[in-house]
Amino acid sequence: MTQKHPKKPGVDMFVWYTGRVGKFREVRPIVMKRQELKYGAGIFDVVSMDLSLNNLTGEIPDGITALSGLLNLNFSFNQLRGKIPGRIGAMKSLESLDLSRNNLSGEIPTSLSDLTYLSSLDLSYNNLTGKIPPGSQLDTLYLENQSIYKGNIGLCGPPLERKCSRDNSPEHNNQQKIQKVSEPVLFFYFGLGSGFVAGLWVVFCTLLFKKMWRVAYFHLFDQLYDKAYVFVVVTWGGINRKAPATQV
Repeated sequence: MTQKHPKKPGVDMFVWYTGRVGKFREVRPIVMKRQELKYGAGIFDVVSMDLSLNNLTGEIPDGITALSGLLNLNFSFNQLRGKIPGRIGAMKSLESLDLSRNNLSGEIPTSLSDLTYLSSLDLSYNNLTGKIPPGSQLDTLYLENQSIYKGNIGLCGPPLERKCSRDNSPEHNNQQKIQKVSEPVLFFYFGLGSGFVAGLWVVFCTLLFKKMWRVAYFHLFDQLYDKAYVFVVVTWGGINRKAPATQV
């Protein structure tokens, strides 16, 4: 025997009676993967979370990825911002994920391709950027519904037709940063080397063509050599004189 109770706003409640003792269980329809599925007592174990059309703001909490038994997650038609949690791949039981019509940004986490049971995905109309993570599961979902990435003009690469610009690739950005840092250093050393060579040539040419300067240079060099030699000899002699006294 099946009896339908009066409707509450937004909820269809069915009570199924079985046997003579009046046992019953609740059955609630849940829209998941674009189909209406009915769940009994298990619904209270949080197998489905539908918070769509609630004007929610802020970021998706990372803690939601701890709900490893969740089958359906729907945050569509809100005003959520920030990035998709990077550990979303930990929700191994997830079959349906709908994050469409929000203000989510950043790249799609690579862990999304770890959701092997995922059979319905919608990330459309956000501000997502970068390459779509590779994976046969995501490729299959795109073949079944090519609108799952629609409205994200920053997404690129397969399976989309939009190619990724090298200017936006992480490797290119790193190369640009290295180039920006290395260019001033390179110019500094180039200028230092050029100045040294130019100065050396000026001194060499001056000594080559000016006899008086050449004589004065070598005379100065001899004086410096003599002073250095005398200093070393005197210092070494003083050390040798102190050594026997210390031993005694």
